[in-house]
Amino acid sequence: MLAKKTIFPHSLILMAALPVFLFCLGGKSPEWGLEEVLSIGTLNDTLIFQWVGVVVDRDQNIYVTDTMDYSLKKFDANGKLLKKTGRRGQGPGEFAAPRYVSSYGNSIYVTDQYIPKIQVFDKDLNYISSIPVSIPVSDFSVLSENEIAVATLSTTKAGIIYIFNSEGRIQNELPYSFKQTPLMMEMVSFEFDQQRNLYLAYNFQDKIEKFDIEGKKLWSKKLLGIKKVKKEKIASLILPSKLIYKDIALDKSGNLYVLGGSFSKNPSRDVYLLSPEGLHLATLTLPDTSHCIYIDSKDYLYSRANEGVTLKKFRLRLQERGNISFLTSFNR
Repeated sequence: MLAKKTIFPHSLILMAALPVFLFCLGGKSPEWGLEEVLSIGTLNDTLIFQWVGVVVDRDQNIYVTDTMDYSLKKFDANGKLLKKTGRRGQGPGEFAAPRYVSSYGNSIYVTDQYIPKIQVFDKDLNYISSIPVSIPVSDFSVLSENEIAVATLSTTKAGIIYIFNSEGRIQNELPYSFKQTPLMMEMVSFEFDQQRNLYLAYNFQDKIEKFDIEGKKLWSKKLLGIKKVKKEKIASLILPSKLIYKDIALDKSGNLYVLGGSFSKNPSRDVYLLSPEGLHLATLTLPDTSHCIYIDSKDYLYSRANEGVTLKKFRLRLQERGNISFLTSFNR
């Protein structure tokens, strides 16, 4: 859920004018949908065992972390496996449980659930270096060669996005909540747009928010009307047990996509589409449950199927009175 997208002015103008144009044509709200264009991995092959993270480069090559195979894999735009790297271990280029993946420039960055570091590879999957990270990573994104934004499971402070440099030192802190809340209640999935606006979807709260580059909250939304989350006792801790929002992604026009969790009408399948101003435009429904969503630089959406054995790629479409416009065509 993690490489940054570039926002082009002509796309912004087009998306802003489109709802008005459609209203003038017929007054009906547009219908948003998904068209599957690619599926990688099946129950009958060994391409993927259980993928967790996905990122796509400008050439539409697809990189996934396969936690059951202890590997990072590269596929071309047609789903052909080009290369894989990694094995079980804790040394350079090895994994104990590879998780999130991001990219910047010609580098691919991978976290590990059990190893406190981010490993860096080139696009041919050659190991380059490791960046020590002093906190557990619950989400991350590479903003530049010397800026890595990290959300954490830390229980010592309220909500903060930490900015690490390439040597693993914390350079900045971006607080998004100053309340002292129960354990894990401030966990978020996040994205930055090209202007460094920060978007958050709280994992255990019915809350989606946007902050500007100065840290000012621009808006906050509650989509599901959930006031209380079920909690369970695990060992000596009382923890929330059901996710409200699972992941977040942005398209090139600044529209926000939020994957719902257990409380959605279609659990782990409903994707809430919001405008940059926080207006709920539509709800898309994935054909299979997913733990995450990702949108690439051409506005294709990726999600999970078959409990991680399959990676699905979808074209986003906007339909009105039988006429279909594909968002990907706006951004080529």
